[in-house]
Amino acid sequence: MSFSLPRFRTAKSGTTERVQADTLPFIHILRLMLPKAGVAYLFVMLLSVYNRVMITELKIGATIVGLLYLAYNLMNIFQVVNGRIADRRTLFGLRRTPMMFIGLMLSAIALIPLPYAAPMFAQGNTFALVYMLLIMVLFGIGFAMNGDSHNTLIAELTEGKKNRPGVVSAVWLFQLVAIVASGITVSIVLRNAELKAGIEAACVTAQCVAGRSEVALSLMPSLFLVGPVVCLIGLLPLLGLERKVSGEELKTVQARPQLNLKEAYTSIFRNTQTRVFFSFIFIAIFGLFLQDNILEPFGGDVFKLSASQTSSFQSMMGGMTILAMLITGIVASRWPIPKRSIANVGAIISMIGFALLAASAITQVLSLLYAGLLTLGFGMGTFNVGALSMMMDMTVPGQTGSLMGAWGMSQALANGFSQFVGGGIRDAGIALTGNFSLSYAAIFMTSTVLCVVAVNLMAKVDVQKFRRMTREQLGLTIEAA
Repeated sequence: MSFSLPRFRTAKSGTTERVQADTLPFIHILRLMLPKAGVAYLFVMLLSVYNRVMITELKIGATIVGLLYLAYNLMNIFQVVNGRIADRRTLFGLRRTPMMFIGLMLSAIALIPLPYAAPMFAQGNTFALVYMLLIMVLFGIGFAMNGDSHNTLIAELTEGKKNRPGVVSAVWLFQLVAIVASGITVSIVLRNAELKAGIEAACVTAQCVAGRSEVALSLMPSLFLVGPVVCLIGLLPLLGLERKVSGEELKTVQARPQLNLKEAYTSIFRNTQTRVFFSFIFIAIFGLFLQDNILEPFGGDVFKLSASQTSSFQSMMGGMTILAMLITGIVASRWPIPKRSIANVGAIISMIGFALLAASAITQVLSLLYAGLLTLGFGMGTFNVGALSMMMDMTVPGQTGSLMGAWGMSQALANGFSQFVGGGIRDAGIALTGNFSLSYAAIFMTSTVLCVVAVNLMAKVDVQKFRRMTREQLGLTIEAA
């Protein structure tokens, strides 16, 4: 793949030096990858494991859980703010690394009280919902800081490098591997705890179901305490990677005119290509992640699977996503396949996955559920390679932080609204029909339609036209904002 170690040629030292200069060294790529371990663990705990616990074990409505996720994703509007601050201010001479440390550690620590607040709300303490929203807001602010700074650091370190697509793939592949590993680890911990409690995997009686719920609830506080440790271990390799900003460079940046955020956002949507790409990201991510906070409850409600069984869903999907990214990365490195084509193929495969999930919901055939998960995972992996590479391309020098913040904001807002709407469709469907299967099927079919819309929007995106229009229209506004 394109992110492999550079080739060394003994006969021509000049060629060797040029190859090294044109690519980011593997050790640097590895150091960029490791912070994703903490991100992955927090994702698994919040969006897979505890998501299921809140909805199925604590009987908190999926709409309420979706509201919590929407709260943290709304904080991603501050990605542009973070990009502006980091572009103009330094800490210890660095712009990106301190933001990553502060952001990710804030997110990990903020989640520690969640397994205490959620049961309080489930027992009727309305104030606990306010407490949970505050937790999600802090978590979201931290994630916005870390996410924008990490993407911008990658973009800056790979500026002019031939292996930028490989670096992007490597970092996201590692996150997916870490998600799979975290999911498997948590699943094993839960299963071992169930066995110690005398609950066999094959047991489906009401007593066993209740016992599994008690085991899951009792382990949550300890599992969330592990988060800050995992995050810190992943962040430490970043030290010394980012180049310090010289005083002269900082003075040049700070001398640029300061414009307010309203002007920055107005400029983003004034540019036709920026508006189209922003919309593409939003609709694509909205469609792909409409299932995000209802997938594990789907397994419990329709197929009566345990928490330890549904916690493996993310691992299954993640495994196929990794495989897809590896295959796509290898193919794309050998043949010049347009990135839009890669993203489109991923969206189409994802559509097939959603159709299989909808069929499994209606027929209650377990094999269709697993086929849908595997297909959706492969489609999302293919889509990731094309879409993420395009996000990196849809920037211009001097404006990387702000534009990456805009793309990240679109992605995160779509993710948050999709989780809220997905939970709302589930709850509304159950309230109106009393039918779990049809309610979940409606979610999966909605995602299928949105994937079609995203493919049509992608056809209107033109990277070269975007760069020309950005220099002409956005120029100073985005850079200063």
